[in-house]
Amino acid sequence: MRRVAYLTGASWRGGPLQLGELPGPDAEDYKLLEPAARAAGIAFEIRRWDDPDLAEAGFDGALIRSTWDYAQRAAAFRARLAEVEAQGLRLFNPSAVVAWNARKTYLQELAAQDVPTIPTVWTERVTPHDVIRAFDTFEAAELVVKPQVGAGSQATIRIRRNAWSEADLIAAPTGPAMLQPFLPSIQTAGETSIFLFGGAVAHTIHKLPAEGKWFANVDGARFGPGVASAAQMEAARAAVAASPRGMLYARVDLVEGQDGAPRVIEVEAIEPYLFLTFAPPAAAALARALVAALDAPPA
Repeated sequence: MRRVAYLTGASWRGGPLQLGELPGPDAEDYKLLEPAARAAGIAFEIRRWDDPDLAEAGFDGALIRSTWDYAQRAAAFRARLAEVEAQGLRLFNPSAVVAWNARKTYLQELAAQDVPTIPTVWTERVTPHDVIRAFDTFEAAELVVKPQVGAGSQATIRIRRNAWSEADLIAAPTGPAMLQPFLPSIQTAGETSIFLFGGAVAHTIHKLPAEGKWFANVDGARFGPGVASAAQMEAARAAVAASPRGMLYARVDLVEGQDGAPRVIEVEAIEPYLFLTFAPPAAAALARALVAALDAPPA
């Protein structure tokens, strides 16, 4: 039986987690993933990502899962992962993938490889000039402004042309940010999330904002099993193909563009919630992919 550290964090939504405790959504996933992994010859041990003895504990690998407090300690998180990996602990996903994925500027790399993304104005600090430039560049009626490093839609705002002021930017990101045209389909059609384990599509989830809301991941958003179109599948596979090698898992979030074609909002390769309760067979798919990754030489 191989021992694999199942990495989580010390807190969730501002509240502390006890040692060995998983945050609510991941605890539900774990009920399905743990027996699937055990059947595949893997024994999980729940550990925090900043455990001081992580690299010396004799694990065959470590699976990054609900490390959802990393956004508040992003530099320490990346440094710790690189450290334990240098000490010989194999990470899934690898620290180089985490570093690449931690800042949404990776979307520029995907776009340069013809992956369909949302057009974006990038800035190190949002100014009124940036907002005006984005409105003019996109000829958009509304903009979304969000941080380049962040999670859970924090510091993400939506502003309307001819109906905004500098005061609106108080709630905007205080550091590096991105400005994009608001796509109405986010409210009407929602998002499609395609999960790939070991490079193969495992399952699809549909996410729809709560009535009157526009975030498809918080504020009472509704989740359920989804069916991806051929175009969405093609976009998701293209996004993963354009990403760094060595990814055990990835979640590709897509929305419908103004032209009706899918657009990649994000490739989540650090700690995506897996939604296994909506697709229980996907737990075995991830376990098999993890075994294959452990058997393969490091990328």
